[in-house]
Amino acid sequence: MKKNLLSLGFIGLAAFFASCSDDATSPMAPPTASISSSSTFVGLSSNTQPINYSSATTIIIDKKDTTIKKEIITVSGSSIEYPDIVADPMFCWTDGCEKTVKPPSSSSKAAPVAKSSSSAGGITIDTPEEKKPVVQGLVMTDTRDNQNYALVQVGSKLWMAQDINYAVANSECYNESDANCATNGRLYTFNAAQKACPSGWRLPSREEAQTVIDSDSYSWSYSGRCKDGDCNFLGQMGFHWTSATPQEGDKNFDSNKGDSYTVIIVEKEPEYAGENVDLKFFQIDSKTKRFSVRCVQE
Repeated sequence: MKKNLLSLGFIGLAAFFASCSDDATSPMAPPTASISSSSTFVGLSSNTQPINYSSATTIIIDKKDTTIKKEIITVSGSSIEYPDIVADPMFCWTDGCEKTVKPPSSSSKAAPVAKSSSSAGGITIDTPEEKKPVVQGLVMTDTRDNQNYALVQVGSKLWMAQDINYAVANSECYNESDANCATNGRLYTFNAAQKACPSGWRLPSREEAQTVIDSDSYSWSYSGRCKDGDCNFLGQMGFHWTSATPQEGDKNFDSNKGDSYTVIIVEKEPEYAGENVDLKFFQIDSKTKRFSVRCVQE
């Protein structure tokens, strides 16, 4: 019995050593495999545009090392420009194996797509400030809100003969009355006045403003002003923004200095002004007050 057990023991040991001397891969070495996969899915960009992503990964594993040759992610059907849509990760289990892997060529990267803030889907979209008005004779239609304004030729320039009534931030109706806006236009801060005129029109320069000040045929509306929530002078005085630079001789030149002030045209209603008083002149005033806007064509 003992001899039989001893024989069996020797047979087991021989089989164990025989299996260790076989050419099988070491337990620490990875098995040989070849894996390839591909997938396509749909995601949403930050602006909720659907984007088709596709990816492909190839993994080659042998007894000595493992290399993920490349992983490429591409985006199609999108106008969004991505800084880098090609990933090229490499993982090695032996030193130096990354040298045997060639990175994808530059041609595999998607060409950047030109961005445009004024187009979508190949259709040009103008912001309200960029929409050009339509001029027919001496009538201008502001296509931003389809309001009409009378025009007048003064010297070589075409002027609006009415105060504009285009709504922008930091503009208001006199005493918050829509009826006043309809008849006298809106009142704007200086910064808001920069957006009041439609495309191709602007605030008048000093020279252009001087031309209408000197013209007896150009009529003004005495639309008043608003300051810190209080409005006054409706029907008595008008105040209009210009793009002029303050000069000595302008009213309040010595007292209103600095970047917080600029040049306006002041117009007084003749009966309100009385005799021996200038009816129209340049004045330096605060940019935060609300005054009227008359636009001149560029």
